[in-house]
This record gives sequence, structure tokens and C-alpha cells, in this order.
Amino acid sequence: MRNLLSLFAFSASALLLHGQSTASVPLSERVMVVYNAAGDDSHKVAKYYMEKRAIPKANICKIDTDQESIEDGSRFEPEVKKPLRACLERLGKQQILYIVMAYQTPYRVNLGNAQAPNGQSVDQLVADIWDEYAGPRALGGQSGDQPYFGKAQSQGNVYEPFVPFAKYRSQPLAKTIYSVWRIDGETAEVAKGLVDKALYAESNGLKGKAYFDIRGKIEGYVDSGYGAGEWDIYRASQMAKKAGFDTKLDDLPTEFGTAPSQLRCENAALYAGWYSLGHYNDVFSWAPGAIGFHSDSASATNLRKVDNWVAGALQKGITVTSGSVTEPYLEGLVHPDQVFLYLFQGANVGDAVLRGTRWLKWMILNLGDPLYRPFPNGAAPYGSSPYQDSWFGISPNNLVGGGTVRAQFTLTEKRDKTVPVVFKATYPDLVILPSGATIPPTATGAQFQIGVKDPNDPVSIAITVTAGTETVSNTLNVYPILGPFTLSEPSMKSNGSVTATVTITIPAKEPGLTVKLSSNQPEVIVPADVTIPAGAKTATFSISGKSVKAEVTATITAKIDAASKTAQLKITP
Repeated sequence: MRNLLSLFAFSASALLLHGQSTASVPLSERVMVVYNAAGDDSHKVAKYYMEKRAIPKANICKIDTDQESIEDGSRFEPEVKKPLRACLERLGKQQILYIVMAYQTPYRVNLGNAQAPNGQSVDQLVADIWDEYAGPRALGGQSGDQPYFGKAQSQGNVYEPFVPFAKYRSQPLAKTIYSVWRIDGETAEVAKGLVDKALYAESNGLKGKAYFDIRGKIEGYVDSGYGAGEWDIYRASQMAKKAGFDTKLDDLPTEFGTAPSQLRCENAALYAGWYSLGHYNDVFSWAPGAIGFHSDSASATNLRKVDNWVAGALQKGITVTSGSVTEPYLEGLVHPDQVFLYLFQGANVGDAVLRGTRWLKWMILNLGDPLYRPFPNGAAPYGSSPYQDSWFGISPNNLVGGGTVRAQFTLTEKRDKTVPVVFKATYPDLVILPSGATIPPTATGAQFQIGVKDPNDPVSIAITVTAGTETVSNTLNVYPILGPFTLSEPSMKSNGSVTATVTITIPAKEPGLTVKLSSNQPEVIVPADVTIPAGAKTATFSISGKSVKAEVTATITAKIDAASKTAQLKITP
């Protein structure tokens, strides 16, 4: 699969390596295992994992705290954060890449964040334990993408190149973050089974079928909102099929095993789907080494009680999964297409899942052995041999206001003559597409520009490119530059005045942004325009009224190009 490097401010070749002393260190020596002295079996599970993976005995770290949820957030610092930092300092905080939380360590903590009233993931706080990605009490969604996240456009089949986590961390300016996992579940035996099944699959190969569950025909979805989740799952299904798995994609609105889709998922090796809120849909039999992700806002609310998807899947035999302790937003969940792509390219699950996770300091738990590599030599055609698939990238694919975006596509169909290229888009009144383009026999794709007008409301524009018998598509999300337009008062007396405020969604560029103004009633007087200064997002102006004998209602309009906002103003005698 090709990667559209020009779309992203990233290049694998720009990774300037240093610290060569860690380059040859086995990954098993770069794992720190955490157990809880307050749990009877926590130390046993930690030792079991360390022995099976030949992790040095010194790489163990003890905490002493609650076993499930730390409701008093003030205890997190002394009982979890401080001892873990001390262990990392002892082992070398740059030496450790993976932190594994053993059975009976806490998985939720309530730090008192107003936007996370039900708590956050302990594991994702530990992933940024040095607070280099975000502040001590910051939320990942406020801090932006975590630095190891691989950008992707799923519908367009565009993925940033995979970089091993060890290679990322060896950069001079890399953030000291960790891939955090847990060997956990309802019981100690379930937890130990995660290790056994991973080792079995590594020795015998991951064998079984692949099941994917979307809620409707993929052609009906744009890559935005819930549609982004559909495209992630759909793209993962296509990758699994190309990697040689017997693959079933269910696009009925109900889940596997639920009428009208009565299919059970026997011998499941790979899975991605949705949506059962807060319970496990028991229609799977899991192959040893199975990897599955279920998009569900309550998928990991309780690891010790089988009343949610993650705990149920672990108890029934899955080897690797991920879930949320509370509402994660779709963007915060693991992206299964990225994870499966990286695994097919030979990554271990610790690297693949972290690179496919947008935020840290959020709600997500990862269950399984981070060292598990189900495809150590890659899975054809995604292994070491060059492989190209059709793709269509748009940069930027999220645009505020009007402007121009760059687009590029590559097709795989062989052709011996020049063929015309046909561009289509929903909302054709908002986009200016190329016309008369062709692809010569020697070329496989092209680059072009798309003109975009500023919309009144947010819109997701589906764009398709067809050349010969091959079609690729992607989504351009466009947001209006005009924000709220407000008045200080909804009405005024004759010969009075009110103050109006016009707002834009991003700071104005030099030399400022002019907003045109108008009133549909001559009794209400507004200036012809107002300028929002460079660097600012608001501007105010005065509206005056003439003397009236009867009540008049005016519509005041603020306009930038074709986009406009209105406000109603009454003038009374």
C-alpha cells in the first residue's frame, strides 16, 4: 500500500536516530511490569508473564493501592504515579518502551476533571507519566494527537508509514511516552491465558477467520462522524481479505447473531465491529491469538465482572482487545484499520495499537501482551515486498472557510492508452473540480487542486475520481469561517443603538478579514462592513435606529463570500 507522504508533515526518513545503545536491546528487556501489593494474585500474574517472556527480574515495579478504581484522585500521585516514576528512573526511563499492568492493578481513576466525571484510564495516564504530551490533569482530546499516532484517511486508503515505537522513541526530540498494556481479566487464570495464547499463536501462526460488522452499505457513508467508524471497519475488512483471511463483512444494521444477521463468528482470529452498549454479544468462538476491537462507549467499564464487551471477550478466549472505561468519543477509540495494517506489516501489538490510538490521558485500556507479533514476517501482500493499492488523498481534508486543497490519487489498473478522468462531488455548488483531465498510458495517477467555497454550515463532501473502470473516493470536511453573530440587545427604541459582535472560527490572517454587513429595513442602519483585525476572532460595531411610529423587525446579515449569518433586531417607537 502506498503512503501519500506529501499529505502529512511527517517523513520516516526524517527520523534522526540517536542512543544506539538501546537499538540492539531485546524488546523483552524494555518492558516494565507493574503489580499491586494489595492484590493476592497480582504478583503471581506479573511473575508468570515475566518468566514466559524472559523479562529481567529487575523490571518489576510494585504499587500499593485500590484494585479497580481510585475514586479519590488525590491518591493517584503518591500511590501510582510516584512509585512508577521511581521504577522508571531506576531502570532508565528511556530504556523502557512498554509498561504492563498485571491483574488487580487499578484501571480507572477520578481526577476531578469536569469533562471526565466518571474518571479516566489509569493506563493512558501512565502512558504519559512524565507529562510531556499533556499536563498532569489535561485530557487527551484537549491536547491534540499524541506524537506517535499515525495519521490516516481511511476512505481514501491513505496511511502514514509505519515506524516502530523504538525507532520513534530514539529521536532526539521524541516525547517520553509508553505503550501501556494489561495482563488482566475476570480472574488470574484469564489474565495468564492472554500470555499463553499469544505465545501459541506466535509458534503456530494466527489461524482462523476474520469478521467485520458495519451498520449499512459502505457507499452510503462519508468519512466523518459515525461514518468514520464505518470506514475504519470496512477498510480493515479489505486488508484482512487481501492478507489471506476468510473474511465475512456484515453490512446489515444489526450485529452478528442478531436477526436478520444470524451468523455466528466461529474460529474468529480477527474482528472489528459495533455496536452493543455495555454488554458482550456472545456469538464468537475465538482462535488462539485472536485480536478484536468493538466500538462501544462502555466496553471496559469493569474488567472483573463479565457485564461488558472487553471482560466478556477475555473470559471467552480473545487474546488482544481494547476498550473504554467510560465515554471515549469515536476519535478516542483504537482505529482497527491502522492496527491491522501495521500488524500485517510485521509490527507487534504494542506498537500497532499505540500508533492507531489518537489520544493519551483519555479513557482507553489495552488488554494483552504488547510483545505479541502475530505476523513476524508480515502477511502478504503487506509484508516486506513492495505493494501498491489504489488510494486517494486530500490535503488538508479538514478545511475551515474557503480555499484550495491538494488532492492526489494512484490507481492500480493496467492501461495501454490515455483515459479520461471524471471527477464528481456531492455539494457541487461548493467545490470547483478539474475538467478535461486524463491519465496517459505510462502514468498511474495524478495530482490536482480543488477549489472550495466557504459554507454556511459544516458539510462533508464526498469526492470520487474515476479513470477507466477504477474509482476511488474520499471525504473533504469543510467548516464555515463565520461563527456566531450576536446583538447586545434584541430590541431598541427609536433613535437608539445596540452593539453587534461578529465572530469567526479561526484567527484572521494579515491584513485582517472584512465582513460585509446589511439590513433589510432602512430604519435600522449598519455600516457597510467591519474588519476583524489580524490575529483576532471577533469584531464589534454599532447598529443605530431611526425614529419609527410602529414596531419594525429587521434582519441584520453578516457575510463573508457566500457564507452568511443573520440576527433579528426590533426597533420600537
